[in-house]
Amino acid sequence: AIVANDFYRPSKVLRVPEAAERVDGTRFGYRTGWRLRRDQLLTTLLLVSANDAAETLAAAWPEGGRAGFLRAMQAKAEELGCTDSTWRDPSGLDAPGHRASAADLAVLGRALLERPVLARLVGSRAVTYRWPNGHRTVLANHNHFVGWGRDKGAIGVKTGYTTEADSTIVAAQRRGGRTLLAVALGSKAMYQDVRTLLGYGFKVKPRAGAELLGVQPEPANDGPAPTLPPAADRVTGRVSGVPSPLVERLSVRILAAPVPLAACAGVGCLVLGALALFWRRR
Repeated sequence: AIVANDFYRPSKVLRVPEAAERVDGTRFGYRTGWRLRRDQLLTTLLLVSANDAAETLAAAWPEGGRAGFLRAMQAKAEELGCTDSTWRDPSGLDAPGHRASAADLAVLGRALLERPVLARLVGSRAVTYRWPNGHRTVLANHNHFVGWGRDKGAIGVKTGYTTEADSTIVAAQRRGGRTLLAVALGSKAMYQDVRTLLGYGFKVKPRAGAELLGVQPEPANDGPAPTLPPAADRVTGRVSGVPSPLVERLSVRILAAPVPLAACAGVGCLVLGALALFWRRR
């Protein structure tokens, strides 16, 4: 969505390729040869996870078609500061070598919310969609974190599912002037997981020097170094600037940890604290 939004003009008309009709997973129902505007495709891509929209956007890439679009996805991710992801399918379907980390998806979620057209789509509970023949229909957002309207301040971003990945979600919410993103991968209860993560996140603020994911600001050649953006605009991964050796060894970003892992860590701290108190009293 980010690559298509940044490269194609809103008025750009794209032809549906045969591959779009045959793509696996969720399809909106586009037929080979149909001609659709960029924003029609972005709408179904983000609201109802239309893999046929993804294939259509990819096939129209002027330099190499679908393969060129995948290269553009990789380049854009690296430009934004992603370090763990490799892109092998425009729909995010399972493919050899295709992978993404929770940290990278948080970076991409933040980048998507910086683009007004995309932010409006993922933050909508429902939108009116116009088919090529002029017929209008209302599309409900498949992301229930936004679509059901139960989570005040929910503004996105996207759910997903494949056999290999299980249920996944990038969730964004605004409360009291702050915007936070939570990512849950391989989840059995993804909405509850991100609600728990966001509830925790809004209760705390990252300390000065906490890890800043994504592209880092370049220090100026003269004058003081630029200050970090406000905490509300940061996606943080460490509670402090210097992680413990255990955290480094496990390669865990504390605030990006899955809920079960965070819960285990909390229980572990309580147990260690109780043991320390016991030995001290002895």
